Amino acid sequence: MTSHLDPRQTLRRQLRQSRRNLSADEQLIAATELLSCFKQQLSHAIENTQRIALYLSNDGEISPHLLCEYFWQNDIETYLPVVQDKQLTFARYTAETVWQENIFGIKEPLTADYLSGDELDIVLLPLVGFDSKGGRLGMGGGFYDRTFADKRADKSPRLIGMAHDCQEVKSLPVEGWDVPLQAVITPTQLILV
Repeated sequence: MTSHLDPRQTLRRQLRQSRRNLSADEQLIAATELLSCFKQQLSHAIENTQRIALYLSNDGEISPHLLCEYFWQNDIETYLPVVQDKQLTFARYTAETVWQENIFGIKEPLTADYLSGDELDIVLLPLVGFDSKGGRLGMGGGFYDRTFADKRADKSPRLIGMAHDCQEVKSLPVEGWDVPLQAVITPTQLILV
């Protein structure tokens, strides 16, 4: 039987299932190893960094919760994406954050105070798939692509994708609208682009 889905959709479905198949223990180990890899490979990246965006894990995504605690310990402000129209803005995330659910059922900070993407130093974003050249496959909604469509490689923020190792593929087709990453980090490797 042939699939009626395009190759990116088929790959997206397979990779999402791979990360969902990870047990709770495997997810916690991955988050712990991600923190360790970040400290070893990217600790210099947070020098002089004031604002980092990350995400709340969903659908088997690798969890940045330990990274968030590390940033808080280093007095770095953390932000979460908030869906507004077809783009993202970013809201401050603290231990006292009050929550609301967005149209996808994902928690977002309830606030009226947002930053645009270019006001951040680093954005850690979830990936469905990635390759060794920094190609990325997201969920397909295009929110990060629209938000950072005008971003220049030499300007803030640095876009760093985060994923489980099982989400790596040999090669991803890159579309014209795909915003390039500066790096991809997993529990075992850092790929600089």
